[in-house]
Amino acid sequence: MSLALPAAPADLEPFFAPTGVALIGASATPGKLGYGVLQNLVGRGSRAPVYPVHPTHTAILGLPCYAEVAAVPDPVDLAVILIPAPAVPEALAACGRRGIRAAIVLSGGFAESGPEGAARQEALVATARRFGIRLLGPNCVGVLAAHTGFNATFIGRMPPRGAIALISQSGAVGGALIDWACGQGVGLSYFISLGNRADVSEAELLAYLAHDRRTAVIALYLEGLDEGRRFLEVARAVGRRKPIVILKAGTTEAGARAVASHTASLAGTDAVYRAALRQAGLLQADTTADLFGIAQGLAYQPPPTGPRVAILTNAGGPGAIAADAVARRGLTVAPPSPEAAARLRAALGPLPQLANPFDLLGAASTHEYETAARLLLAESEYDALLAVLVPNTANDPVGVADGLARAAAAPPAAQRKPVFVCYMGDVSLRAGRRRLHRRRLPAYAFPEDAATALAAAHAWRCPLPPPAAAAVPAWTAAVAQGLKTLGDRGTLGEADLYPLLQSAGFPVAAWATATSAAEAVAQAERLGFPVVLKVVAPGLLHKSDVGGVLTGLTDATAVAAGFEALLTRLAAARPDCQPSGVLVQKMAPPPLTEVILGLNRDPVFGPVLLFGGGGLFVEAYGDRSLRLAPIGEADARAMMAETVVGRLLAGARGRPRGDEEALVALLMRLSALAVAVPSLREFEFNPVFVYPAGQGLTIVDARAILSP
Repeated sequence: MSLALPAAPADLEPFFAPTGVALIGASATPGKLGYGVLQNLVGRGSRAPVYPVHPTHTAILGLPCYAEVAAVPDPVDLAVILIPAPAVPEALAACGRRGIRAAIVLSGGFAESGPEGAARQEALVATARRFGIRLLGPNCVGVLAAHTGFNATFIGRMPPRGAIALISQSGAVGGALIDWACGQGVGLSYFISLGNRADVSEAELLAYLAHDRRTAVIALYLEGLDEGRRFLEVARAVGRRKPIVILKAGTTEAGARAVASHTASLAGTDAVYRAALRQAGLLQADTTADLFGIAQGLAYQPPPTGPRVAILTNAGGPGAIAADAVARRGLTVAPPSPEAAARLRAALGPLPQLANPFDLLGAASTHEYETAARLLLAESEYDALLAVLVPNTANDPVGVADGLARAAAAPPAAQRKPVFVCYMGDVSLRAGRRRLHRRRLPAYAFPEDAATALAAAHAWRCPLPPPAAAAVPAWTAAVAQGLKTLGDRGTLGEADLYPLLQSAGFPVAAWATATSAAEAVAQAERLGFPVVLKVVAPGLLHKSDVGGVLTGLTDATAVAAGFEALLTRLAAARPDCQPSGVLVQKMAPPPLTEVILGLNRDPVFGPVLLFGGGGLFVEAYGDRSLRLAPIGEADARAMMAETVVGRLLAGARGRPRGDEEALVALLMRLSALAVAVPSLREFEFNPVFVYPAGQGLTIVDARAILSP
């Protein structure tokens, strides 16, 4: 992935700052969407002239109405289309003939509605391509720009001006979030509804917003991606300069079905999406509240330079909840040094409890909050302040907001630390929360929400490993050619793969194949006892399911009997599966532990690598880590560190260290194979026996599936 900031797409400018707007589908009937969109276009202070287009009306809302878009005067560079879906392609063509090169299609009835709608969408895109029109939608809500008052949506409210740009693949989710933002006083720079994403993509919008001086943070509601790798490349580059917060829907089977029926998006799997977004350095929200909670924290305050948090409160219980929430999210809540405690005591008197959480007690005044906040922010042992206020008759929430804002702004800008605020409650705190937003202090209703946002801000500050180059070592050519010759088989087992892997230097346990009991005995004697026997049959990947594996065979008699037993078991379990013999494998010494390494080619993101604990660790406990290939050494080590088995191999709890270097090398080799062989759809080493540090590892099973 490149880290060069992409250029801003100049052809997107009319969506945000048009010189003139033609509304095709304007209505003179209050309550209809065409009327509401026209009201928004003319009633919010936008300076762009608006031209309603309607076949019979001569004027709407005091504006001259035009029977066709060809009659619309200059200047005009944006069309907003809200007419029945079958008529949209011809309307877009008329825009193209008029010279309009940007269009927002609000109409539904396209790919989200089934095969007929999908064909209609293809025709729409073809028309846009023919005339060089950039197309937003269809099936979207439109665009609004809070700083200019431009509103090309049917959302009735304009949010306050702010620094958060909201991109949403769902118009309804976007509309709900805007209504919430208006109620809370959270400011936006832009809202962009993508709908079916027939043309303008998330990646292009990120590139545009990267250069927008009004936008500091980008919040994205995501249902699916079509060009996953391109999105990640752009998002990684943009996200290191402006934080990108993503809420991904469709993370469960039920959610994925809902997404497919809503915007015809491919949801993918939750684990792969999470891994891909994390690898690109993007911040992930687990809830709708977190999407804006994280975004406002980064839009209002600088990210903390470290994990140490001071918690200031007027109540013990909420302070304890906040401390737990902060600690669970990987940040630290340490008591003050004796010197810091003495300074606080001298300023605040004998009553407050100064142990972190710093409890000012229930009657805490604005002055006490401001004084304590100034002192804590000045202490070198803390990197951030989380202030909690629980309402009572002695408090002034608006005053406390002002006091905290003064404390936050006191140091020089380069030395400021973030202040996050939890006003715990609702009715009596609403004015205070709105004041916090106006003073650019992020406000939360519960400590857990504030802790999540603070942890995300700290995570954004942490450096990413550099993107890995797609290196293709020389040995991959021979493996690729060998797999190509086996491509017609589709599924490959050990007997197919071992010759290729062994020749490429993979640490495969010593092996041989046999087509008779006598040959199996001879091979076992050559390899040395004890041995393992595994049945070999085309298309049979999971041998243990049919009783096709025998271990610990220590002599010729056991091997001969085992050969016959494996063929008998296979015939009973899978009479349709014809064996080609058995694989005889030298039984590897007992390992320190077993791991799994795998590869899966995701339809959105391409090759994805898996590392985890072998056996029950990955199957029952989900002990796994994922990365998109190619990976670098830092990625390989991070994958291991994210799993229980990886931490055990690193010597956790006094265990002997495993051969981590050999595992890193094997992960890197699997990454190279994923890049070099696009036809490799699935690949797995399971298990891999890992031995103590310096003693290597052994692959004792492998399987693969090739694309047709």
